[in-house]
Amino acid sequence: MITHSDIGKQMLLTATSVFGKNPFRLEILSVDNYDQPNDIKELGQKYVKFLDQGRGVLILTDIIGTTPSNIAKSIDYKNIRVVAGLNLSMLLNVFNYSTDSLNQLANRAVDGGITGIMKL
Repeated sequence: MITHSDIGKQMLLTATSVFGKNPFRLEILSVDNYDQPNDIKELGQKYVKFLDQGRGVLILTDIIGTTPSNIAKSIDYKNIRVVAGLNLSMLLNVFNYSTDSLNQLANRAVDGGITGIMKL
């Protein structure tokens, strides 16, 4: 996950608490106002290489068009998918379908994110 401040850390803690476990090898990049985007991108590229165990890497980011999502989009790696708009429903859906292929997992992330938003 690449998110603003501690959003990713808090989402992971909450999702792990709700789901009961974290089914992934996962890294979180927290982007703060004082961070240099190129430094975060470099670290992101290292994390992606470290995390890929042959299935590719899904990057979840919080707000489309902001520094975290722009960094995620700019990571140069052959087998990644980036999904923006992170919410708890999205993350839980990804956890629930952790054995799916990378493309399926990206679709599950989008589906979970969308179905988790409703006017009540």
